[in-house]
Amino acid sequence: MTPRVAACQFEPVVDSLDANYDRIETLTEQVNADLAVFPELCVTGYDLSVARKRATPVPGELTSPLIDIASRTDTELVVGLPERDGDALYNVFVLVDGSGVQATYRKRYPWGDEPSVFDTGTGPVVADTSVGRIGFLLCYDLNFPELALEYAERDCDVLAVGAAWRTSFRGDWRLLLRSRALDGPCYTIGANHVGDQRGREHAGESLVAGPKGEVLVETGTASDAAVTTVDSSELDAAMERNPVRETRQELSSE
Repeated sequence: MTPRVAACQFEPVVDSLDANYDRIETLTEQVNADLAVFPELCVTGYDLSVARKRATPVPGELTSPLIDIASRTDTELVVGLPERDGDALYNVFVLVDGSGVQATYRKRYPWGDEPSVFDTGTGPVVADTSVGRIGFLLCYDLNFPELALEYAERDCDVLAVGAAWRTSFRGDWRLLLRSRALDGPCYTIGANHVGDQRGREHAGESLVAGPKGEVLVETGTASDAAVTTVDSSELDAAMERNPVRETRQELSSE
């Protein structure tokens, strides 16, 4: 059976974890997907002082409710939250299933005021899931094609992208998700915030792009989800049509 993926968007309530967990669970139940991707820092809301205050180790207090949701819905979840590791603080994407945290990705390119709060991640993270091999990017990371190419070198089928992308950059969001899909080639699942969070207007428009760079399904600006399938035969056809991955491997071996 062809696996289903979902790019889920909602307006987090800043510093109201229970409300945000409830929204994550409701959307997960609605999409009935094998893997659901949620936005950057959506557990706490996008507020750097709140992220600093609420950050815990991973696995820990912030991930336990996500594991419970994954177990109840039989869905793999990719969710953004803050992680504390000793004296360091990271903006992270976690992959969880009903048995626990399976991967943690730390954002590599902090944006705006984020460097005053968050430390920088040091490398790509790859995980094997029910929908294929996936890699992770957070928001501004999407602007750097070299990060996506690291995942192509690791034969990723899917890039999970979480963001708090503002309306002033909405055109970039759509273009970059399509570009990174074509770079792979791979599927990109982009999950963004919607609404206002303490003066930040978020664009929504979450989408899934296919390995030919086309938008397969997308949302608007309300709480919603974009749901589609990941088809390995479509990925194979895209790599035959656009053999950049094979060409890169050949050139690197010379």
